[in-house]
Amino acid sequence: MSTFRNFLMSAAIAASVLVATSNIQAAFAQTAQPQAETGQTEERDLSALSFKEKNDLAKKGDVAAQVSLARDYLEGANGARKSSSRAARWLTTAAEKGDADAQYLLAELLMEGASGLNANPANALTLYASAADKGNVEAAYKAAHGYHYGTGVKPDLAQAVKYYTKAADGGNVAAKNNLGLMYLQGMGTERYLTTAFRLFEESAKTGNAWGQNNLGGMYEMGWGTAKDLEQALAYYEKSATQGNKHGQQNHARLKAVVAAAKAAEEKLEAETKKAAEEQQGSAEAAKPANEAAASRQPAPTAEQATDAKPEPAAGRSATTN
Repeated sequence: MSTFRNFLMSAAIAASVLVATSNIQAAFAQTAQPQAETGQTEERDLSALSFKEKNDLAKKGDVAAQVSLARDYLEGANGARKSSSRAARWLTTAAEKGDADAQYLLAELLMEGASGLNANPANALTLYASAADKGNVEAAYKAAHGYHYGTGVKPDLAQAVKYYTKAADGGNVAAKNNLGLMYLQGMGTERYLTTAFRLFEESAKTGNAWGQNNLGGMYEMGWGTAKDLEQALAYYEKSATQGNKHGQQNHARLKAVVAAAKAAEEKLEAETKKAAEEQQGSAEAAKPANEAAASRQPAPTAEQATDAKPEPAAGRSATTN
């Protein structure tokens, strides 16, 4: 029997003696997508069924009914009394059969723990990864986060990149931002600034404050794009407006830098203009004196003007009398 199956069965045994809790929140709507082997079956909406009808189906091995019944226990809905222990038992049964939703919900219970249920982050991470491999986007993000920061296991940056990518491809905005950071810093992957820029841009365009702050940084540094301080300021400001402290700090800092640079440029232009005007003024002031000096030069004398000897007339030669 596999380790995965072993720890699921352990969770089921532990869940059988747990007491109810009022703090567990359901993660999905009242529908299930049971997975037998591949994790993909036709979606079924069981919300119209009574608690008893679901319970009967669950006991017959209906995976969708097992997951739906677990949600009822988690929410205290449909006539069920809130009970994390009963929810965990049914989720474990469905998770063993490969249901991604069941694996995700059970991982949520194991990650934080519940009344009478000890937290087990390592097993939770295994469940998140299994659900993610079947297409659960939220599970992919949480698996990535766990591998990134070493929740219950040693950090594994390559695995973090793998699951951030799955989550980002599924449209998870936070995953896009975090994956952008991985590419920016070369963590778990090669450093690709253009890829980091694209991911930050996608995150920022959805209104994510961290994505906006990080995109501003890319524009400020000219990483993965042309350097553009106006764009950097604009995205820092968007992040700051949402209350992001880094966005606020970066906006204030860059705004001061740009203002100082502009002031220095204006000062240099003013000094250059003043020097040119002074030079032109000096030239204009010297012009009358130069003209007066030129008018005082003496005219050439007659001797100077006729100093050259005349040439003999054409056709005549000199004779002696």
